[in-house]
Amino acid sequence: MKRVLVAYGSKRGGTAGIASKIAETLGERGFDVTLQPAGKVKVKKGYDAAVVGSALYAGRWRGEAVSLLKRLRRASGIPVWLFHSGPLGDGRADEPQPVPGKVASLADQLGAPDVVTFPGRLPMDAKGFIAKAMVRNGKGGDWRDFEQIEAWASMIADTLE
Repeated sequence: MKRVLVAYGSKRGGTAGIASKIAETLGERGFDVTLQPAGKVKVKKGYDAAVVGSALYAGRWRGEAVSLLKRLRRASGIPVWLFHSGPLGDGRADEPQPVPGKVASLADQLGAPDVVTFPGRLPMDAKGFIAKAMVRNGKGGDWRDFEQIEAWASMIADTLE
């Protein structure tokens, strides 16, 4: 049975939810899946593939997810798929987001396919000045498309089988 790491960098839980759906889909397809926050992953031999994602904040990945990509680059040589989440609001949620330069470079070094953008989520009761302003400007809500996420995870499963 192939072992797959699904790891994520998430501040408010939206990206963690996406990673959880990916892990669930891969598990249903018969893979042995480890789901963990990126900062808790101990990179070791034994994984046959990895899926790593991060929330986008001001066009940047979370530091723990970038650090994990660096560790994977040094340690593994396994296939890696990458995603990020972040677009919010009606009419914007489906817009692909630019890949931060450091992440693009690491993706190239890892041989990862194009980074996939999934719409994000911002709770209506989000804390913090910027988050509250975003909610007031119509960016609060959940735009994640779990059918789209499941289809992407199924494509990964097809590739690994």
